[in-house]
Amino acid sequence: MHKLFFRSKSGLLLVFLLLGFHNLKSQEDCSRILEEAEILFEQGVIEDIPMLLSGCLDYGFSRSENERARKLIILAYLFDNNMPQAENHMKLFIRNNPEYTIKADDPAEFTQLFSSFTIMPAFSFGLLIGGSLTSAVMAEPFGLYNPGVDQGHFEASGPDIQIGATASWFMGNRMELNLEGVFTRNTFTYSNSQFGLAEFLKKETLERIEFPVSLSYDLPGTRWEPYFRAGVSFGIITGARAKYQHSHLNSDNGNPDPLITRETNIRDMRNTRIITGILGGGIKFKIPRGQIYMDLRYWYGFSQLSSGVNRWDQETVFRFYHADGNFHIDHLSFSFGYRYLLYKSRIN
Repeated sequence: MHKLFFRSKSGLLLVFLLLGFHNLKSQEDCSRILEEAEILFEQGVIEDIPMLLSGCLDYGFSRSENERARKLIILAYLFDNNMPQAENHMKLFIRNNPEYTIKADDPAEFTQLFSSFTIMPAFSFGLLIGGSLTSAVMAEPFGLYNPGVDQGHFEASGPDIQIGATASWFMGNRMELNLEGVFTRNTFTYSNSQFGLAEFLKKETLERIEFPVSLSYDLPGTRWEPYFRAGVSFGIITGARAKYQHSHLNSDNGNPDPLITRETNIRDMRNTRIITGILGGGIKFKIPRGQIYMDLRYWYGFSQLSSGVNRWDQETVFRFYHADGNFHIDHLSFSFGYRYLLYKSRIN
């Protein structure tokens, strides 16, 4: 058994070595073919150049050699007055080198044909990660006490996290349609004085998946491009937890005396479908075949989070003398992202 295993490993190693040698040999052969094609071009023998180089275009050349070979094929067709084939191969050249810029030593014929094409981003996809700070806003308080007097208040307890994926379609030179999928966690606290005899504190954590749809507009720039964004997000609350604390006031010293603390699942007390407005902007920085960016957004909650059916949960009411009011959450987010660009080209 050990000998068989050893022989199998030796056989696999031999196969990998042979494949590596074959690839190295193929690249050496293709490099020699490219040199021969360049000599033929200088001698004016251009008819056979495309066929000579075609077998190495997909696998045999290095990146720089592939660029030289594709240029040579285009020039061969141009000098042979075969404009349709020259244009087809220019499209292939642009597909492989969408961010190519004309060099000083590029032939005038190649430069003229390349300049006749318009090249622009068509689509992008990427990832983002960042944080947020949550602000809850009470629209209508409820409770066993007098909600008109003791309305309580919310406070942020973050910062929170968000992570997601993005996809964008370019609509002209500066406008983009953006679709995203973002996981967001929001934490906040609510506190209230009940009848002046007790204090109530609740720390809540919401987990949700957001699907923002937005339009963004880029301002003029070079490598740094500022932009603005506006849109709407459709969210699903996937988790909701709360930790309650109820403290009777100690009449001797006036300090709260905690009696009860616990953490519980309150997802059934939340509306799980929410809609949020988005307004923001940021800045993009161009890198090869992509962009990195910083994004700042304000998310305004249109949807009330409390489920009216379950707000009078008996345990919450009788143990903590609390019932959720109607409220929504806003949050400010800051994220970093990367996106990969895909281009399209057309002849003018």
